Amino acid sequence: MITIQQLNKLSDKAFTYGNLILLYCKFNAENLSENEAERVQSNQEVSYDSLPDFVKARIALCVQSFNIIMKSKPDKFDTTIILVTENIFHKIIKDHLIAEGISAQYIELDNNSKTIESVLNNTWNRISSLNNPPTIYFVGSVWQREVFDSIVASKFGERFKVMFEGALDHRSYNLIQKDKLSEEPKKGSSYYKHKLTNKAIDSLLNYIFSNKRK
Repeated sequence: MITIQQLNKLSDKAFTYGNLILLYCKFNAENLSENEAERVQSNQEVSYDSLPDFVKARIALCVQSFNIIMKSKPDKFDTTIILVTENIFHKIIKDHLIAEGISAQYIELDNNSKTIESVLNNTWNRISSLNNPPTIYFVGSVWQREVFDSIVASKFGERFKVMFEGALDHRSYNLIQKDKLSEEPKKGSSYYKHKLTNKAIDSLLNYIFSNKRK
């Protein structure tokens, strides 16, 4: 038998329809070779092969995720890939996706979002008012999971289905940490409210256990 609490929890979840793949291809130009970095600075297009391996790994994972959706989901034709990248990389990445069998009709460009936080905020604005929002798939590097989780937990809650797909990143620890610092979300009111709640709970538990020892 389903309890009232279980029914309430089920009602909090939206029935999803469609799929939105967020392909996060933002990266620091320092990860390009010196020649390619100079081409980017002079606003010249670079080749797909010149992209960093960790970015190409994300793109490959996006293609894999798209193919799985198209083979297994009943709402597969209502699928969109949001390509998050600089304008200069848009064409070469889009052309590669098309070469991998993804029709251009499924691809949109986002060259305004600068961080994971801004991508997810824009996604929230896009889907929050929908009765049947799409399932969200964020495609990035494995180390971005921590940043992703912290934003999703405070922004989306349990109502929306938001999933993380992580590609490997074989760069050094120091380089990854540098990128990770640049992706840390701003600590808004929800962050501090959560911190205060945890502090209050800790204080209450300490009070209870200290009284039990007396």
